[in-house]
Amino acid sequence: MNEIRICIKNKQATHWFTLPTCLEDIQAVLDWDETQETFLIADYEAPFKIYESDSLDMLNHIAELYEEYAHLEATNYLANLVNEGFYVNMENAFEEIDNIIVHADCNSIADVAYAVIEETGLLTDIPESVKRYFNYEAYASDMAIEGLFYITGDNIVLQIN
Repeated sequence: MNEIRICIKNKQATHWFTLPTCLEDIQAVLDWDETQETFLIADYEAPFKIYESDSLDMLNHIAELYEEYAHLEATNYLANLVNEGFYVNMENAFEEIDNIIVHADCNSIADVAYAVIEETGLLTDIPESVKRYFNYEAYASDMAIEGLFYITGDNIVLQIN
């Protein structure tokens, strides 16, 4: 993941800060006195939406979560899941990240159904002459009814448990 950056403006200057950062650094760079504790974010570079009045503590926390979970592929899709309404915000998405199953090399729920059947060996004991009649599409349809899935469009399907 790329860095998360916010742009803060005051009357004299504009400066970009890489998160996590502290209020004292912002005050020093923008030459604010110590009583200036609030600011508005003029711009941002992040994989998720940042609002002008978002708190620095919350943004720092999210930046730290991105660093902590960078090794999980699902991290790359959390902002999309928030935007699509699977989670209420980024913090909630990170709290639930362990409940996201990443199905690589899948472009549809039917692909996921086939992969799950192969991985679990569901049809292992069934003879080939009978196995060919198995309806993967119907199984995928049942999976879609019973679960939550997000098709990323880049050869990955996320299953949200």
